[in-house]
Amino acid sequence: MNKTLIPTQNIAVEFALATERKDLHHLESLLSENGTFDIQKADLETQEVGKHEFIKWYEMKLQETEITSIAYDRCLHCFIGNRVVLFNDGQFPRSIKDCSERSKTGIMLDIQDGLISTLKFCYLFAEADNPYVIECQIAKIKEYKSLGMPFKEAYKNVIGEYPPDI
Repeated sequence: MNKTLIPTQNIAVEFALATERKDLHHLESLLSENGTFDIQKADLETQEVGKHEFIKWYEMKLQETEITSIAYDRCLHCFIGNRVVLFNDGQFPRSIKDCSERSKTGIMLDIQDGLISTLKFCYLFAEADNPYVIECQIAKIKEYKSLGMPFKEAYKNVIGEYPPDI
């Protein structure tokens, strides 16, 4: 079994920095061989995979994206209290499927025997607000309307098309 020499509380930071540097070798060294890790398939559904499939997917995602910000939080749902890393204000590595989803996704880490044994997409955080996408859209439409923009134009600016005529 591979073991890291990194104290447990620092593994989230090491994971985040390795992600920012796109250091796949270091990322791989932090993950347990027998762990389970979330990825997002082409149809935007989440799938739990093993270490090597995760690294392959993560490498592809890192090639498409520059990490511009890193924040840390805590999970408030399935692994209450575990560290969560939010990259690019929760916009990396998972894409949002539709407006019924939360606006941010974090990566929750579960650490066993000095290695990351689980990486799960996380949506409920102890500190960061995470409204649904539709709530963000409604707020932006209201903001445009408060500036004097007609509803149809505000809707188009936010949604990308005019609202249906009812």
